[in-house]
Amino acid sequence: MSQKSTLSGREQKRRWHQITLTSLGLMLLAAVLLAAQGLHQATPPTATQLDDPKFVSQIKTFIEQLVAEEEFSGTVLVAKDGQPIFEGAYGLASRAYQVPNRIDTKFNLGSMNKMFTAVAIAQLAEAGKLAYDDPIAKHLPAYPNQKVAKQVTIHHLLTHTSGLPDFFNAKFMDASRAKFREVADFLPLFVEESLLFTPGAEWSYSNSNFIVLGLIVEAVSGENYFNYVQKHIYQPAGMLNTDAYEMDRDTPNLAIGYTRSPEGEIRNNLFEHVIKGGPAGGGFSTVQDLWRFAQALTSHKLLSAQETEIITTGKVDVPGTPDASYAYGFFDEKFHGHRRFGHGGGFTGINAKLDIYPDLGYVVVVMANLDPPAADRVADRIGKLLAGVTIPQPIPLASAKLANYANTYAVQGGGPGLEILVDRGRLWLIIGPARHKLLPLSEAEFFDADFEDIRFHFQFDKQGKATAFTITGTGPQPEKFVVVPREVVYPKAITLPVSQLANYVNTYKRKGSGVGFKSVEIVLEQKALWLLDDNGRHKFQPLSETEFFDEFSTGVHLHFQLNEKGQATALSIKGLGPELDNEIFVVEN
Repeated sequence: MSQKSTLSGREQKRRWHQITLTSLGLMLLAAVLLAAQGLHQATPPTATQLDDPKFVSQIKTFIEQLVAEEEFSGTVLVAKDGQPIFEGAYGLASRAYQVPNRIDTKFNLGSMNKMFTAVAIAQLAEAGKLAYDDPIAKHLPAYPNQKVAKQVTIHHLLTHTSGLPDFFNAKFMDASRAKFREVADFLPLFVEESLLFTPGAEWSYSNSNFIVLGLIVEAVSGENYFNYVQKHIYQPAGMLNTDAYEMDRDTPNLAIGYTRSPEGEIRNNLFEHVIKGGPAGGGFSTVQDLWRFAQALTSHKLLSAQETEIITTGKVDVPGTPDASYAYGFFDEKFHGHRRFGHGGGFTGINAKLDIYPDLGYVVVVMANLDPPAADRVADRIGKLLAGVTIPQPIPLASAKLANYANTYAVQGGGPGLEILVDRGRLWLIIGPARHKLLPLSEAEFFDADFEDIRFHFQFDKQGKATAFTITGTGPQPEKFVVVPREVVYPKAITLPVSQLANYVNTYKRKGSGVGFKSVEIVLEQKALWLLDDNGRHKFQPLSETEFFDEFSTGVHLHFQLNEKGQATALSIKGLGPELDNEIFVVEN
């Protein structure tokens, strides 16, 4: 399933945009988002202008470079007018046993199961067994939280506008993954929680929505959810290698996911995600099966033409993503002048993407057993080639030369810092847990490998060491970043006993109602405090008993209020921008 900090690439970018950690992040990632959504678009060609052999050659060259740099491991399929024109498998399904990925290797879907759940709901709607404006209570009369059940409709659930909090919370983190095998097993994680907002008032991506939809499928159809999708979606579409395979059972030809730590160490993800996926995500499939699903969907084998259009046409704008909206279990967007719809998925060690380009006649499927944006990066490059976007060509620079750029930088005049470092022969910009690969156009100019409109212009001293840079392509006013002493950026943490750290552990609910996340969790793991929010996990170090700083983005500080027993009752977060800097989060009773 799509856990917080490893959602599909677009959703991950949106969430980092919403609550990014520094003033730099607000400026840069907002612009990255604009670039990603195609505000600077080339004139789109028609499909007939593409030369398929050349197009395939460009795809292969790009992927092979990523594989050589250990940035892609997985499978790729591109089909045109119903026929595959490119299929490729790269990397290892199992590093322990050195088993290579095959074109029919099964990869984790992340959140892509949401498409199947949406189709199941639409089939039942088409059969007259439910309506999109039905409240939860109509089909789940025993739903434990009747106040929510009477307010939230199927439409709200399908569009992530219900206000249900995500079940990836402290309860989930503390629970045994083996407990979650049936759809109803997930319900206790969130069912008693208050809504984050009035249903329909906002958009907030939450896996809990699709858990409830899965329960509705079971109630209305009279079938187990997993049996229903097998019988009514996978089998009619010819998807023979798709299911919610259980991770504690041996399934042939199943890829193991691999994640890279900030220090560069690669580990498997077997103890990090769910044992068995479900309506919200976490199942398995192959690129060939996902292509078959796209074929069955667009040829109306699963739904009528009218119902297919209903679920794939955008209903709600996605905040921070120009030209993108959310339909019913599908994203619907304009990408460099062309419509595409589908869904992505991501988790630690998992990334997958299905893009359907109806006006061009192409289907692009990419699955990876590495962290996002491994698959997103490949899918978006293929989309740019389809759209005729000019891709800048980097020049080679030796690692010794790249070392001149590695340093800690901050906005001129002071502020939170960021890192530029050299890793595996490439230059990387580090913003919190996000890593952006910078490729050279010259010794003085680099571009973001994923967002080519964003350019980095460096200044040097007499020894050739970079002393500052400016970023263009992010808006009308480029901002300057200068090298700063490391000690200015990294405050010195103190040591607090674990018994004292336990006093901060709790759920904190935001008192205000502005843009951004509504609650946060503080948990204690590995003798340190971690903040869990809509965006992921952030490790905090103590400066004092009441103030902590984010280990990744040191400009972000937590300020706790303590009672006479030393227990935290509220917190504020500084360094996230004006929307949140003045907000108070209080312990939920």
